[in-house]
Amino acid sequence: MNTEPMSCTPVTIGNQSQFNHWVTANDFLVLLFTAKWCHPCQPFAVVFTEVAGRYPQILFAVADIDVATDLTANFQVRQVPALMVIRERVVVDMVTGAMHAHELNHHVQMWQALDMASMTAHFEQKMTAGK
Repeated sequence: MNTEPMSCTPVTIGNQSQFNHWVTANDFLVLLFTAKWCHPCQPFAVVFTEVAGRYPQILFAVADIDVATDLTANFQVRQVPALMVIRERVVVDMVTGAMHAHELNHHVQMWQALDMASMTAHFEQKMTAGK
């Protein structure tokens, strides 16, 4: 359930605790891992913000790997820019590399189209079968 107000401007996540807060408060989160020293990250951050403005129902967030070191280590981010997508507290995708706005828009539409109920049922069935 989205209990936090949505913003068209990506929020900044500085550590694992802040990440946990936003994931708990939002059903759909697109997180950009970036770095100030990363040359492709700078123009992609502009694209990311532009696309975020098209989807006010989705929380877009940014984490600098040199600041959010605990989060970066937890998700083993080794390349930037990298996008991590979380739906209903489940990481559903991780994409590395910069992209054009139309490509990111296409990805967001694919992530929106995911049938989370079927995905949850599938994993619950796997968990039950493993017991």
